[in-house]
Amino acid sequence: MSSVEIIVASLRGAHVAALVSLFGTLVFLTLVARAAMAEAPVDAPRLHWRLLRLARVSTAFALVIGTAWLVVETVVIAGTDDIATTLRALPVVAWQTQFGQWLLLRGLLLLVVLGLLRPRRAGLAVAPMLGAPMLRAPMPGAPMLGAVLLAGIALVLQPLLGHAGAIGGGVGATLIASEVMHLLAAGAWLGSLLPLFITIGTLPHNFAATACRSFTPIGLSAVLVLAGTAVLQVTDLMGDMPGLFGTGYGHVALVKVGLFGVLLALAAVNRLALTDRLAGAAPDAARRHMRTSIAIETVLGAVVVITAGFLATHTPGTHEEPVWPFPWRPSLSVFAEPDLRGEVIGALVAVGVAVIMTVAGMIWRRMRWPALVVAAIIAARAIPHLDLLLVEAFPTSFFTSPTEFAATAIAHGAKLFAANCVACHGAEGHGDGPTAKSLPIHPADLTAQHLWAHSDGEMFWYVSHGFDAPEGGVAMPGFAGTLSSEARWDLIDYLHAHNAGDSMRSTGTWSHPVPVPQFDATCADGHAIDLDDLRGRVLRIIAVSGDAATLSVPLAARGITTILLARKHMAATDPAACVTSEPETWTAFAILSGVPDDALVGEQVLVDQNHWLRAHWRPGEPGDWNDPQAFASVVADLAAHPIAADTGSGHAHQH
Repeated sequence: MSSVEIIVASLRGAHVAALVSLFGTLVFLTLVARAAMAEAPVDAPRLHWRLLRLARVSTAFALVIGTAWLVVETVVIAGTDDIATTLRALPVVAWQTQFGQWLLLRGLLLLVVLGLLRPRRAGLAVAPMLGAPMLRAPMPGAPMLGAVLLAGIALVLQPLLGHAGAIGGGVGATLIASEVMHLLAAGAWLGSLLPLFITIGTLPHNFAATACRSFTPIGLSAVLVLAGTAVLQVTDLMGDMPGLFGTGYGHVALVKVGLFGVLLALAAVNRLALTDRLAGAAPDAARRHMRTSIAIETVLGAVVVITAGFLATHTPGTHEEPVWPFPWRPSLSVFAEPDLRGEVIGALVAVGVAVIMTVAGMIWRRMRWPALVVAAIIAARAIPHLDLLLVEAFPTSFFTSPTEFAATAIAHGAKLFAANCVACHGAEGHGDGPTAKSLPIHPADLTAQHLWAHSDGEMFWYVSHGFDAPEGGVAMPGFAGTLSSEARWDLIDYLHAHNAGDSMRSTGTWSHPVPVPQFDATCADGHAIDLDDLRGRVLRIIAVSGDAATLSVPLAARGITTILLARKHMAATDPAACVTSEPETWTAFAILSGVPDDALVGEQVLVDQNHWLRAHWRPGEPGDWNDPQAFASVVADLAAHPIAADTGSGHAHQH
């Protein structure tokens, strides 16, 4: 991160930390402290005034830091490099950008909150030894509830200033909703820590213990909400486990998760051990220990919030290629192997039994040590069998192809294969090239089904780094030094397309779900389209050799878009059809169909609404697709047997 990015992230985090403190203090004052103050009427005014002062200070900090954040963001957005230019650009950023508008709204809300938090003085009475005005009574309910509401609104505006607000659509709305709940829960828990610290130091120990017990339901509920919403954000912003462990965004999130775990441990100690001691025979030591623990919690909570500010500055993990840091990765492929499935299931059941026995031993003290010993023995025997749930991994294991399986990439990959791979793998990829017999390991058959068991990232690693023979030497050279990364991805696209074409040639079907190659087309009215424009529609692709007007095929069909696959540039003459713009598209479909270029004429391919290749027909085969009734029957069968948009195919091309 640059120095400017660090400053922006720090200001963002500190601003949110002040908002969290404000909201948490008001929640504590409204919901938690009332029971304790009712039991301690003598000390209640002093505590009320202290908490009110904390809320006002938090509001002031939020306003000041928010202003500084706006100024620094103005420097970034406007690219200014001096004070005068920045001041001229400041109103523009504040009034004409979404960021500035939401930040101004938040500032207005905070000013109103500041007005609602003015304490009511009680004549000339002064709190002893504090110099603080005595409060006549707690603030009226309406102003305080209004302050809580406005502080909560100011806090939950934060997603609109970050990644969630920029995403839009259903995913963006879901993320905004989850972040709103996340922020409110963080405010209710973390923002209440400093008020709890003040309360324990202000009230007598019995009444302080009451406040701790009153805080427990709020803290527990907040922790559950934080955990649930964090899972959703990991999925939508981090890209699941690969993004969590393999991206910069995920690494910052792991720091946040680790701090969260420490906070939970401290909170458990406070509630399960120190709270009861606070109301016990040695309250002074318990008070000292609890205040120390809460002070540490407060500092860690502030660090967690500031860490979240750095997360908002980082590019989300879903937009990065995750670099996997471990030599193994989890895999459920073992469940597809009947000989190994039972072994893994048995081991999982045994581990479950060990966990149950451990819990039982912790509950029933008489059985504790026998149960723990037996559980340890069962776990020790079962856990080694769970190694079957791990497979070898590489730094690129979770990379996905950036080409989107483009027709141009497939065609280019075919040329690269002929120039670099035929000598070992053979022209058809069967591993029977002229130098195959001289190699220490027989080259892989690239038309075999095992190709689809490897992810894009694994294929990229193999092509880039090659293989070493077990006895030493190179079994397959890596191409990282001779081919660019773009070229290696093109080669991988060709390998997938060629494998699918070999299956079509030998069995008459694509044995594995294959996405339609990305291509551009031009329609009869002259406008250009690509596959993204046709998402959600069924496509009928017809390979033609001449003018589209010579076709005797009814092109118009409800809910179906017809694309004419041309070997060279031609104009669409039928208003119901579009024509492919690139000659490489013809080559790519010939490879996928397993036929020479010249033999593709007349072939028709049906693509479903999720853009999977589903069916094909060649002239002379049964079920003439030029017959509307026969074609309608094929379309109906396709609709009755859909393939999900995210079906795992060993590679992911759609982004």
